[in-house]
Amino acid sequence: MRLLLSVGMTACLAAAAANAADLTVERARQILPRTELSTLKTDAQRGEFLEVAGDTFDYAGCNDTLARCLQANVTDKHALRMAELVKALILTGSPASAVIDTVERYYASFAAKKRAKLDDQDCGQMGDPKAKVVLVEFSDYQCPHCSKVVKPVHEMIGSLAGKVRFCAKYFPIVSIHPRAMISAEVAEYAKGQKKYWEMSELLFAHQEELDDYSLKKYAKQLGMDGDKMLKEVNAGNFDAAVNRQFKEGEAAGVNATPSFYFNGRFFELPITNEFLTFSALDEDEWQSNNGAWAKQ
Repeated sequence: MRLLLSVGMTACLAAAAANAADLTVERARQILPRTELSTLKTDAQRGEFLEVAGDTFDYAGCNDTLARCLQANVTDKHALRMAELVKALILTGSPASAVIDTVERYYASFAAKKRAKLDDQDCGQMGDPKAKVVLVEFSDYQCPHCSKVVKPVHEMIGSLAGKVRFCAKYFPIVSIHPRAMISAEVAEYAKGQKKYWEMSELLFAHQEELDDYSLKKYAKQLGMDGDKMLKEVNAGNFDAAVNRQFKEGEAAGVNATPSFYFNGRFFELPITNEFLTFSALDEDEWQSNNGAWAKQ
């Protein structure tokens, strides 16, 4: 009976995906009754969802393809959450093959053996010190992508108050960003003056103005002595702290910035508020259940 159901379901999914132009919301609901596909904008996107759901497996209690875990007689609640992730990835414009690859890498990253061992104390801190979820970022002050993710990261920390703590680390790629190292050392100096986040914000906001004169100007804006700051920086007082974080990042597998880790788990999704929040809540569930998804 199960073999017949499996064959029938596979044939149904294949036919629906092959005729995506005719796949209405109503037809999609008949095929996968436990998820709402009206949030997908086109018939083609709904067809892509069916293709992905038929080719990837649910990672909680259903122990079958996502498509079968979305049938009316199944109670696996995590399949519904996984479906939301698939829909969100499809809405980014990714093809089915890329969505499947991302989803598989994302869930595989939760395994203990996949997680990096990171020190989440020697860094700029934001959020509840007692939070079970710690997000570590390796960043470069001259990296344009790093400046663009500041807002979504801070928004996520604010929206999940009490659930997530943020730890910002240095990863200056000096071969392409010659002022990244001194900028990181300036931020480390500011941390000692209780001005880390204010300095960090100025450095990201003025990535084209990180010369000595500008750095001293930012220090003055924050009520610090810019000449004293650069004297300590140029004396190498902060080399060890920055180099330690850089080497830690290399050991964890960082080869580009920004790179994020949730409790040592590499963040595999697009860096937006939506995906960061999704992954933070997944991590909270995982930690709350001692390294597993919640039981039914």
